[in-house]
Amino acid sequence: ILFQIGRSTESPIDFVVTDTVPGSQSNSDTQSVQSTISRFACRIICERNPPFTARIYAAGFDSSKNIFLGEKAAKWKTSDGQMDGLTTNGVLVMHPRNGFTEDSKPGVWREISVCGNVFSLRETRSAQQRGKMV
Repeated sequence: ILFQIGRSTESPIDFVVTDTVPGSQSNSDTQSVQSTISRFACRIICERNPPFTARIYAAGFDSSKNIFLGEKAAKWKTSDGQMDGLTTNGVLVMHPRNGFTEDSKPGVWREISVCGNVFSLRETRSAQQRGKMV
């Protein structure tokens, strides 16, 4: 199963995600704030059969079903000739220490690339230089 997640309300998006602004009482309070969520932020692919693996990939698909990144997004060619990249705002994940339990503690934030590779965080959210591959 493939799920597309992002801030866009276009039909390819399965789950629309929006920013929250501390102290705002309504959507009208947040409209002047620039979103930190990409229009087509990421794809999550889940297997229905054991071992029920779920994978996350940054970016999304345009109307032609091609991978789409904004023009300001960091992009590079991998050693095996594939293109990889990061969304303009980044797709960040964190796995809590001690798993998902009462004793969970925050883990280290990581960034996911278009090809599903995991990187340390960039110096700033929209920096052109990617972090180190983890």
